[in-house]
Amino acid sequence: MYMAMMSRNKVVYWLQLIVTWWTAIFLFGIIRHYGWPERPNFDPEALIEPWLDFSLGVVVGTGYFLIELLLNRKEFRRLRFMPWLALKSVLNLLLVVLLIAVATYLYPRINGEVRDGVTFLRILTSKLMLLVLLYFTVVSIIITLFERMVQKLGPGILSNMLLGKYHRPREEERIFLFIDMRDSTPIAERLGHLAFSQLIQDCFADVTDAVLHHRAEIYQYVGDEVILCWKPDPGLRDNNCIAAFFEFGRILARRSGHYQRAYGLHPVFKAAAHIGRTTVAEVGLVKRELAYHGDVLNTTARIQSKCNELDEQLLISPALAERLDLGPDYILHAYPPVELTGKRKSLPVIGVRPRSLPV
Repeated sequence: MYMAMMSRNKVVYWLQLIVTWWTAIFLFGIIRHYGWPERPNFDPEALIEPWLDFSLGVVVGTGYFLIELLLNRKEFRRLRFMPWLALKSVLNLLLVVLLIAVATYLYPRINGEVRDGVTFLRILTSKLMLLVLLYFTVVSIIITLFERMVQKLGPGILSNMLLGKYHRPREEERIFLFIDMRDSTPIAERLGHLAFSQLIQDCFADVTDAVLHHRAEIYQYVGDEVILCWKPDPGLRDNNCIAAFFEFGRILARRSGHYQRAYGLHPVFKAAAHIGRTTVAEVGLVKRELAYHGDVLNTTARIQSKCNELDEQLLISPALAERLDLGPDYILHAYPPVELTGKRKSLPVIGVRPRSLPV
């Protein structure tokens, strides 16, 4: 399941890049040959042939995709933005030069009407090459900024905001998972604020893979806590809303050596999950974001506060347990109703543990 989901996400992203670059190349052909009052001395009409535009879109999109895969490795994701952008720009430049070199060799063999005098060096030092590099750079920056916005807001959020889906408050059903670090106060006192902040950065970087694999949305980072949410269908499918937490735990366990060397500890998190109706709305003008309001969030936070008392890593509500198909993969422990701060009625809670912990 893990590898299938990863493969599906990569294929979709690859196809999106191909379509994006095909569109960009098609627009370049129009601008280059119909937007200018004068044409160059040689006739480049073949550059806007549909088959060539599509072929270039596939080649450029695939090359760009491979560069993105490389730069999304953990060792590069932790770079500051400007060094990361500089490295990406260099790789993109090398991609363009390589494609020009290959095209210079192949295109005369495909199209016999091309003059023999068109050489790689001549193209590399031409005004056309300068225009291609400038256009490629602008498109790359636009794609990068768009991707950064998606990363900032989370998958699916940007499209909803652009379409104005939540310009007016809407009531929807959501699953929330609150993940919080155990013993964060004594850890912060021992490490100091700077080292503790670095620890939180490392942990939340490691939660990213679990978020993507289990189709979660990151609602908020609040101190040492991260709040994930799902719409019911993706959250309930394959028990994603609780599997994400245990996947996060396995990632931390695999990286325990790093945490021991860097901080002298192994971070442990507790969590709670609940499902219910919530109001979703865009809030703010200067810093616009989606906000969720409703009792489901308060109840989830109160359930999580009982993890230490009941010695459980994950507690869920009966309402969520009824909707999940936990099967033999999990061990459940139902607790009698417990008092939740600020709630009039006590609420039963259910502890969830995986039957096995595969690495």
